[in-house]
Amino acid sequence: MLSWIESLPLVWAILFFWLVAIIRTSVIFGLGRAAAEGSRRSLGFVQRVMESPVYLRAAAFVNRCGVLAVPACFLTIGFQTAVILTTALTRMPLSRWIPAMLVGTFIWGCIYGTVGMAVVYAWLANPWITAAVVLAVGLAVFLVHRLTRRSAT
Repeated sequence: MLSWIESLPLVWAILFFWLVAIIRTSVIFGLGRAAAEGSRRSLGFVQRVMESPVYLRAAAFVNRCGVLAVPACFLTIGFQTAVILTTALTRMPLSRWIPAMLVGTFIWGCIYGTVGMAVVYAWLANPWITAAVVLAVGLAVFLVHRLTRRSAT
């Protein structure tokens, strides 16, 4: 698969990743909408998921940023699904969600079609160095988050 993607011209690689992101995001949004409809009958599971810390942060982010939360979430890792699901469960109108989703998935496609694949290739070439860099960046993010949280209180 990697050699197939590598053989694509840059524009086609970006379009490929954009399409993947559109499909993934639309499926998550559709499942969220279905869960919102089904939750009227069985609140248990949906309520537990929506009360978890990541989804509470996603809901606050969506409430704070509105429709701009959708394209912004594609600049994150691990937060995208929570934001998309939150927009579905809160029933963001499709007339707002679709353009925002298209912009966000295009951004994601551009990032993944260029820098993202470089990271994958670096990981495959030398996983130990890449793991050390990822760990160092993760630790730095954690420390900055911890320090800013302490100074806020």
